[in-house]
Amino acid sequence: MVETITPVVHGGRGRWLAAWAAHAAAASAVGAAFGGLLAGIGALLGAPWGRAGAAAVAIAATAYGLGELVDLRLPVPQLRRQVPDWWRSFFGPTTAALLYGAGLGIGFLTFLAHGTLVVVALAALASGRPLLGAVALGAFGLARGLGALAGGRLGRDDDGRALVDRLAGRPEWPRRLTNGLALVAVGVAAAVAATRSQGGWSALAVAVIALAFAWSSAAKLVAPARWRRALQARRLPVRLERAAAWAVPLAEVGVPILAIVGMRRAASLWALGLLVVFSAEIVRARLLLGRELGCGCFGERRPLQAWAQLVRNGALAAVAGVGAAGATDGAFAWSPGVPEAADRLPAALALAGLWVAIWTAWRSARWLRLGGRR
Repeated sequence: MVETITPVVHGGRGRWLAAWAAHAAAASAVGAAFGGLLAGIGALLGAPWGRAGAAAVAIAATAYGLGELVDLRLPVPQLRRQVPDWWRSFFGPTTAALLYGAGLGIGFLTFLAHGTLVVVALAALASGRPLLGAVALGAFGLARGLGALAGGRLGRDDDGRALVDRLAGRPEWPRRLTNGLALVAVGVAAAVAATRSQGGWSALAVAVIALAFAWSSAAKLVAPARWRRALQARRLPVRLERAAAWAVPLAEVGVPILAIVGMRRAASLWALGLLVVFSAEIVRARLLLGRELGCGCFGERRPLQAWAQLVRNGALAAVAGVGAAGATDGAFAWSPGVPEAADRLPAALALAGLWVAIWTAWRSARWLRLGGRR
């Protein structure tokens, strides 16, 4: 993408500077908004989580840091795709540069070569402080936006491809060494912070289970065709298969909703119930179909061994059990109260409006994705 934000593409250094400024500003603003959102979600889930939150950041930072130092590839959540190329032909150069920056601001939506963003995002989530989250992720977006400065000296179309080749051909060890040492240092600092705080384990458990079920339901809603194929492969009765196509993601999304509104123990118990049902279905499918099963739970593209699915469900059940045993409900859980007779119609209309907004956003995302394929 860096080869598309150059003076030769934008017709001069002045226009290129305007495009680059829009690109960097959009990356910073979207990154800051994403960081603030993460921290806000963390606050709704009971963050800061004391010793538990600091320990989680320490473990993640140390793991990814050591992975960089010994060249061990750890999983990094990402979409593994570039920003849509069709934006360049559909929008003007400056607008396209701005959109590219916005797309890069949330790093998980594109390629990520390192796990640093995972640690930063986790720290923002665990802080429960939107301003701190905005600063942390805004700095990440700004750093990505500044990368387009590399194209400022390109004077020909061919220079862009040569620049990309030069960047790709540079040795990785200096970046990995620097990144690894920085992450290990963050891990040590977080470990020290963990020794000076206490508690938070139950709240962190609820947050983990809420985020896991939010991820699972989002994967099914974003890629419904893949989810339906996974269901079809399990050979359920036709009526049960049709009901599960919409009932499962709807049931899963109930876990993060309950947790966010403060009903943390109910969220954990609901998650435990769903995991029991899901595990029973895995056993049934294992006996009927064999060891490898298409789950579709977290957007997996390949079948997964039945025992691995059961182990994953067992781990999630253990986490949910910690939340159910020790979590306390937040004050927000009961602040709205039960709608009185005069308020029930407005409440129903509000819920219907929320559903329409979600459906419209989903259809818009599909339209944009289809537009990118043309």
